[in-house]
Amino acid sequence: MLRRITDMPAGTIGFEAIGEVEDDDWEDAVEPVLRREIADGRKVRLLYLLGPQAREVEGDAMGADSRFRARHASSFERVAVVSDEDWMRPALRALSFLLPGKAKGFRVRELAAAKVWLAEGPDA
Repeated sequence: MLRRITDMPAGTIGFEAIGEVEDDDWEDAVEPVLRREIADGRKVRLLYLLGPQAREVEGDAMGADSRFRARHASSFERVAVVSDEDWMRPALRALSFLLPGKAKGFRVRELAAAKVWLAEGPDA
């Protein structure tokens, strides 16, 4: 399941993975929110928290997110992924070179810093 994080800085959106995350979870929880943001002409600043409550994120859910971002690449300004998985940060650095906008990984203990980075100005 993906649950919306309510204490996000203004102009940002956040979701926390709880238990197992399937592609239907992404399509039901995240996609409608992103579609509204894009339709309203706002640039997306998105945070995913894959913390201790996340057990498994299916590849189909990650694929649904990647396909959506590829179709709407110019609408994404920043994406922060908060996870203690060691492979996540290098993967995001590589991804940030491939797509417009910025992507950055943070450890779970750096959640507050991830929110600050997400809300910073475009040149930061």
